[in-house]
Amino acid sequence: MFTKTKKILFGFMTFFAVLVIAGCQSSPSQSSQTNKSSQTNKSPQTKAPQDLTKDQQGTWKWTDQQMTIQKVFLASNIKKLAAGLMLDDFDKVKMTMTIKDKTVELKYHFDYRELYEDQAFATGENKANYESYLKNKTAEFKNYIPNLKHTKITLDEPNYAYDYSLTGEIDTQKHTITFPETPTFLSRIVMGTTYNSLVPITYTYTVEGNQLTLYAEGKDEQSHFRVIRLRFNYVGDNH
Repeated sequence: MFTKTKKILFGFMTFFAVLVIAGCQSSPSQSSQTNKSSQTNKSPQTKAPQDLTKDQQGTWKWTDQQMTIQKVFLASNIKKLAAGLMLDDFDKVKMTMTIKDKTVELKYHFDYRELYEDQAFATGENKANYESYLKNKTAEFKNYIPNLKHTKITLDEPNYAYDYSLTGEIDTQKHTITFPETPTFLSRIVMGTTYNSLVPITYTYTVEGNQLTLYAEGKDEQSHFRVIRLRFNYVGDNH
């Protein structure tokens, strides 16, 4: 009896030991999952910093708005009071230039109500007539839009605003960016060397640090020499 009991106890202890050992071992699937998890948690390789002097791919945001527009106003013979008041209206404009491969897209959203109100005030317009002044200016702008062949403008007439988009091309060998029409705000604030927004323009570009500058020079319709500079700060890549 004692021997039998001893055998039973020995068998029970052996069975218990097998269970303990089995519990300590990882199953193949668990081991595989652990390895996969370990591989997944490995940090990705750090991307080398983009050399913007050689690679301009990405999105750039317009900066120095007032300085740029002030020079345009000076060349346009706009009254000093009107120019001074309207400069602030461009601080809210978030114009971007996105470069992808050889394509360059310039776009922005512009709420122009305040600009025309400032212009109306500077020209001595009675405040009671501001609404009719705005409607007349909007009608002029609306009539101008169909003349554009390459520029896309979506007018939000009730809110006195519009979305603007113009696509051009970059030549990294010549360091130039060309647009089939000259970038503008509304119809008369032309970011070029002439007063005609329907003509193509080629800017030379330079890059210093995180800033890209578009530059163009030439004579306007009155043979006056004009220079235009547009500066953009780099905000991110789109690779």
